[in-house]
Amino acid sequence: MALSIEQVDVFRLHIPFYAAHVTAAMHRAQTHDEGLVLYRVVLSDGSVGHGDGAGRARIDQDLVGRNPWEMWLDDSIGFGPQVALLDALGHATSTPAHALLGQQVRQRCPLSWWDIDMPPEDWVKEAEASLQRGYTTFKMKARPWRDIHDQVATVGKVVPDDYRFDIDFNGFLLTSARAEEELSKLDGVLHAGMYESPFYLYKDLTGARTLRERVRKPIVEHFRDEVLHAHASDGFVIGGTINSMRHQASLAAGFNKPFWLQLVGAGPTTAFALHFGSVLSHAQLPYITCHELFESDLLTKRIEIVDGYGTIPEGPGLGVEVDAAAIERYRVDPQEPTPKQRYRQLKRILHVRWPSPSAQRTWSFTDEGHYQAAFYAGSLPGFQQGVHLDVEEDDGSASFSTAHAALVAKGL
Repeated sequence: MALSIEQVDVFRLHIPFYAAHVTAAMHRAQTHDEGLVLYRVVLSDGSVGHGDGAGRARIDQDLVGRNPWEMWLDDSIGFGPQVALLDALGHATSTPAHALLGQQVRQRCPLSWWDIDMPPEDWVKEAEASLQRGYTTFKMKARPWRDIHDQVATVGKVVPDDYRFDIDFNGFLLTSARAEEELSKLDGVLHAGMYESPFYLYKDLTGARTLRERVRKPIVEHFRDEVLHAHASDGFVIGGTINSMRHQASLAAGFNKPFWLQLVGAGPTTAFALHFGSVLSHAQLPYITCHELFESDLLTKRIEIVDGYGTIPEGPGLGVEVDAAAIERYRVDPQEPTPKQRYRQLKRILHVRWPSPSAQRTWSFTDEGHYQAAFYAGSLPGFQQGVHLDVEEDDGSASFSTAHAALVAKGL
């Protein structure tokens, strides 16, 4: 009897971040929050599958009654539902997910720790936590309102020599020349591993190729056809839905370019990344799923990382068991704001301070989005030695209210 999709359940979850310093950084920053969506599908034979991901819940079409074999590679249904169907089909056929995805080429896959920008002392805490959990790489978000050289030097004191920092600039170095200036300094740092998006390479392919010639360590960019065909990067970041990732992975392999998978989620997403990466020949760089940020990965047994690698879970489907109690513990009404959304509704002043040779300079803003835009526009000097960010929360005083209102009036 042909299988069909009998039931689809969607759970909106708010999972707190695992530590106070992580919460503070994630709430301030222009990045994802505590909200995750868990998808559960039940097939007509009773097989159950789970998938999860960040962002809004999406079921773009009525899946009930459809053939799961026809739907799980349909990118239009979204990543989370695709993974849930893959997991369920694995259970229905007693087949591990990797066998449905392709031919396995590796038994272990690299995973990396991830963090948004933080003061050096908080990145030290993160590096120490990562070591305790078996990681050997740390993807760091470099930002022009912090001194990246001080950050990596400070963290470098607490990690072993074979530990690597993969440093993501998200385009903030703006140009090839500025990137060469900063990356050449980082080239001399033992722990510096790769540089992601020093500037947006597709905007200056000639400059990107020149930078590759002048910088010793690999430069990685989010997958784009024009960057691939111009040989403007050493590797890629690949994410999205399953079929689109398969396509990008094939193209990268054709050009002999390694890549990492980047998929934000909890334990089910991480298990999928391991299965998927195990069948992709060039998925050789440490993957990012951000699951260690949260106090729960939604699994009854955490995915163990040893020497920076995760072993592909054994068993049918994803090979992991979702914790039903955790689902109920973190489940919320879909309309309920996340803790980050509540925090961002409050007032604060963010001070970017640069102790220049002659004086302390301070630029103040009411939201990260404002100073981020100023740095991207080149309206502030980026990546200056000694630059740092201070966050001043609303203390209820008249002086704070006056200062905040003045910034708002200026559009800051």
